[in-house]
Amino acid sequence: MGNNFNEDDEVGFSVKQQQIIDMAIAQAEGRLAAAIDNAIPESIQHLGEEMGTGTTLKLGVDGYAYWGEDPSVENIADMDYSDFAFGFSISGDVVTVNAGKVRHGTRTPVSVSSSPITISSDQTWIYVAYTYGGAGVLASTTSEPVDTAEVHNHVLYLVTLTGTVASVESGNIKHLGDIFIPGAFA
Repeated sequence: MGNNFNEDDEVGFSVKQQQIIDMAIAQAEGRLAAAIDNAIPESIQHLGEEMGTGTTLKLGVDGYAYWGEDPSVENIADMDYSDFAFGFSISGDVVTVNAGKVRHGTRTPVSVSSSPITISSDQTWIYVAYTYGGAGVLASTTSEPVDTAEVHNHVLYLVTLTGTVASVESGNIKHLGDIFIPGAFA
């Protein structure tokens, strides 16, 4: 008796197996969404409209209830970045960067002062230049900063300039909050 199984059969079987798995996942996700929608009593689903706080009450997969759109979808225009350490605010071509700290292992945290940075070129990088075991300062350059043996250049933002108006798009925010460097480095 010979074996009629060949490599092409194995590949075809794997593809069919994956299709079945994908269909099962899609069906499960549909049932989960329906179960979440059904978990909120109809009598309270439209309270948000009446209260003026959102569209309808919804239950997220994380188990929390919310009004309107899924809170995991952040609207970049509504975010106030001036609340963060190393956050920023913009006025014209001036980006003011908040103070923050560089925390390097067991060393004493290094404070970096707030500073306004005037943007004179499109695609300007704003970063913290931290001398290992020493001081940290805010700086800017038109080429992406690179670390050296003595200095860690931690990028915060890539700023665009249109006319005399600076802006930082969501994809160009590289870091917010204090900077943490594991003690094993430098």
